[in-house]
Amino acid sequence: MNNSIQPGDGYTVNNFGKAASLSIDSQAIQFYPKIPLTVQNGAKSDKVYIVPGTVNQLIPTVSGTYIDALPRPTITVSASGYIILRVVRVAGQPFPNTPTIYWSATIPSDTTSYGHFNLASVTVTGTAATGLGLSINNYRSPYIGAVSVGRQKFGGVATYHWWA
Repeated sequence: MNNSIQPGDGYTVNNFGKAASLSIDSQAIQFYPKIPLTVQNGAKSDKVYIVPGTVNQLIPTVSGTYIDALPRPTITVSASGYIILRVVRVAGQPFPNTPTIYWSATIPSDTTSYGHFNLASVTVTGTAATGLGLSINNYRSPYIGAVSVGRQKFGGVATYHWWA
């Protein structure tokens, strides 16, 4: 009887007399799942979205919509800049509140009320007439499980630490 299994991409078939073995080849490249709070290209050329995740168990918002909503909220990017995570300091609490994500032309400075983390830089090429191209450089690594958003003041003023 002839073997009806044929080799193909990722599969190797070995015949041994009247028997056959099928080997499934391992992939050469390891792909990591999408990392929470990373910036991805949106469906339109001038849009980006954020992979859902939490900041101290709080889901961030984009323009008032939670990032895990459907349809997913997007950020319109018309010029090169940064995608920023902002958290609010709550008096008497060591953890941040009200995480929001937005685009900014510059990286904002931390204040006694707000802490910021630069999630990604976005470089825009082209124009609206010719079609925009967005190049995203995420600052998160698949090996880092958390980021820290902090503001430290020394002297007579308290030190604040915010974690995301």
